[in-house]
Amino acid sequence: MPKINKEKCIGCGICVNICPINAISIKDGIAHIDQKKCIHCGKCRPVCPTNAIEHGCNKKNQQNDRS
Repeated sequence: MPKINKEKCIGCGICVNICPINAISIKDGIAHIDQKKCIHCGKCRPVCPTNAIEHGCNKKNQQNDRS
């Protein structure tokens, strides 16, 4: 599941414009991903000029990956 690294995000809005389902918005100068809307298409990640969009895993998936 993608997440925004708030330290890297510059709020440029490129990810907002590329998202096909409008799951990303800019709030207080930082991008936010609505995880309930996000379809995990990955289109936002390569367009981010600061690489602020990262792939986050939940603990269950991390445990399964280690098995």
